[in-house]
Amino acid sequence: MIYRELVHVLNRRLREKKPLIQVLVGPRQIGKTTTLQAVFKNQGIYHTADSPVPTASTEIERWWKEAESLENPLLAIDEIQKVANWPETVKWLWDKSENFKLVLTGSSSLLVEKGLKESLAGRFELIRGEHWNYSEAKKVFDLSLDDFVCFGCYPGSVDFLDDVNRWSQFIRDGIVEPVIGRDLLQLRPVNNPALLRQVFGLAAAYPAQVISLQKIQGQLQSKGAVTTIQNYLELLAQAFIVTPVQKYSPFAIRTRKSSPKLIIHDNALVRAFERPPTQELSPKRKGCYFENAVIARLIEAGWEVYYWKHRDLEVDAVVISPENEHLAIEIKSVPTTSQQLKGLSTFCEQYPDFEPCLVSLADQAMEGVRTLPVADILSLCRQY
Repeated sequence: MIYRELVHVLNRRLREKKPLIQVLVGPRQIGKTTTLQAVFKNQGIYHTADSPVPTASTEIERWWKEAESLENPLLAIDEIQKVANWPETVKWLWDKSENFKLVLTGSSSLLVEKGLKESLAGRFELIRGEHWNYSEAKKVFDLSLDDFVCFGCYPGSVDFLDDVNRWSQFIRDGIVEPVIGRDLLQLRPVNNPALLRQVFGLAAAYPAQVISLQKIQGQLQSKGAVTTIQNYLELLAQAFIVTPVQKYSPFAIRTRKSSPKLIIHDNALVRAFERPPTQELSPKRKGCYFENAVIARLIEAGWEVYYWKHRDLEVDAVVISPENEHLAIEIKSVPTTSQQLKGLSTFCEQYPDFEPCLVSLADQAMEGVRTLPVADILSLCRQY
């Protein structure tokens, strides 16, 4: 059995003598439940709260007593945010228990906003589950680099790749609809659900492209204030679907006022909404997919990510790694020229702390520019 890194991280944490509450958050359909089932296969008690109707908090008490009967009390609750009043109940039970180990999961970082920080401060640590990276997709599903870029990797969808229409339907009905049509509407008031869907649809149509909020507003059928659109983009980010990346500036206020570059966290969420999804991607469109895949991986690996643009000069990604490495990255799917990297050289002259880098699907190297191997970048993962 090949396990994701999540399994090993969680097992290490639970072997500690007195671990804090382990909270695994991340998008739907990336293997959180499979991770728990692997970890709890021969130990502890596992329960899920993923029910069409809210689960009563008394169920947590019942599951807790069940785990306390074990020699080494260990309990996992999947989709904890579906339980009414769960933070207060967990806090009460945790504070009066000794030698108890607890794992919680949720499909949205809204879980943190709605309970952990307020009621369980100092009692938990987060494990952020990620979408699958290229190394995992190749190792487990033997996905090619081209398929990973063009179709992303949701484990439940891989078997349908020989029928792209069926695959597309699975992504739309099995992943996007539960998140937008159920999770987000349950967890936070959304005054205009139709507008939320349109904002996501527009983001999926323009992956890795800079687009002003005013332009987004002008292209939507259902009109909404710019602040509402901005709030909906932030909501989609909290659900691990879309991240609006801001323009780099050493001045924070300028960064906040910039037009965002819209990054979709997995290219499956882009391809599934192509019309038709079976069509071959044009070189320009594939370039957008590749840039989106690279920047999404940097975001999910916990890097600080921006873009840069000045008139007709731009840099695809301006990043700071967890180790404080400063990189300015151009992302190219076809061979490029030094003239096409003028934005990169201009930025690095202006901000010499950043090293010029190239990620090339054409496996190209350029003098004076550091080459970052495609497979390595697409295989980055968050370190614990």
